[in-house]
Amino acid sequence: MTEQEYIEQRLDEQMNFFAQKSRNSKTNYIRTKVLIIILSASLPLATKYSEVPSFPAIISFIGVLIAILSGLDALFNYHESWVNYRKVREVLKREKFLYLTKSGPYLENATFQQFVTNIEAIMSTENAEWFNLNNHQQQNAHQVNPDAKEGEEK
Repeated sequence: MTEQEYIEQRLDEQMNFFAQKSRNSKTNYIRTKVLIIILSASLPLATKYSEVPSFPAIISFIGVLIAILSGLDALFNYHESWVNYRKVREVLKREKFLYLTKSGPYLENATFQQFVTNIEAIMSTENAEWFNLNNHQQQNAHQVNPDAKEGEEK
């Protein structure tokens, strides 16, 4: 694989992947938080009209929506995912620019092999962190539902 092929087919694709995942996580985080804020702020107003027959059900429904949104945010870790994906993308971008400009660790010995080794190490570390995070989430799910079998969700 040539230097150009590696950069285009491996590095740039991974950078695009992390950028897209970061954008999606940021969007989900902001949407979830905005909805929680709006719904939470609407509760005091809704209780003012509690004498209207349907409003107690509406107030309960708002409370349920707040709980669901908060649970989804905690389950999917939108904020943490956004920050982590962005961080990895920026580290890859920095490494790419250091290599292309023959700067930093590539100042004296700008070998393509060292560049590939550094990029793959960054991505390997990210993969390990992702695995640990997901493994931790599975363990938490089993603490909530200890009767669940491996790979089974209830």
